[in-house]
Amino acid sequence: MKNSKGYKLFNFIMKLISWCAMAILCVIGIFLVVYIAVNKIAQSQGKSAPLGLYTIISPSMTPDIDVYDVVVVVKKDPTKIEVGDIVSYYSTNSYFGDTPITHRVVEKFDTNNGISFRTRGDANPVVDNEIVMSKNVIGTVRLVIPQLGRIQFFLASKGGWFIAILLPAAGIIIYDLIKLGKLMSVKKKMKHAKIEEDTRRRNKRQDNFKRNLNKQSRNTVYEKEISTREQRYKQINYKNKNSNKSKKTSKY
Repeated sequence: MKNSKGYKLFNFIMKLISWCAMAILCVIGIFLVVYIAVNKIAQSQGKSAPLGLYTIISPSMTPDIDVYDVVVVVKKDPTKIEVGDIVSYYSTNSYFGDTPITHRVVEKFDTNNGISFRTRGDANPVVDNEIVMSKNVIGTVRLVIPQLGRIQFFLASKGGWFIAILLPAAGIIIYDLIKLGKLMSVKKKMKHAKIEEDTRRRNKRQDNFKRNLNKQSRNTVYEKEISTREQRYKQINYKNKNSNKSKKTSKY
């Protein structure tokens, strides 16, 4: 009984984990499909991508945004960006290359090139030297997904893809082995049950045969006894008749 309860609990936990993992994968899949579709549509219309996903690789925005957090950046009209908003932008400093920077806006002002901003990382003691022009702003941060970037870096590592494929495959194999073991156990029980049922039926037939045989034997004995009694009765009648005849003959 304990083993049965333990197996049911283990099976329930495995199913719960599987459903949770499946739900998470479905949500991520739907989000990625929407993300790709929206950006592709914008690019086909000659517009910049309205959505962006960026992994934070520096601690300049801690504690609000940590290293390996992923930020969802949504395109926004520069005129509507206010001081205090967190923005992602491309730096003109060649040191950063094409890597976007995500910092908080601390100043907004007009220049000959239009609206510009000054930014600073929450963890940095000073304001950034660079003046960020509106054309270099990607958008504002709308959502922070904690530590999702670790998966990205893990998959980018040498053994990441191998482990990412191996672990689900191993999980599926283990789950199938458990199901196979359960199926074999059920088949074994069914086989034992069939053997027991066949034995019971065979014993029942043997018992019925013995009862019929005993009944026939009793009937045979009874018939023999009746036959013997009838013969004796006939013999007695026959003797009585002969005796009566002899008496009549002697009288005359």
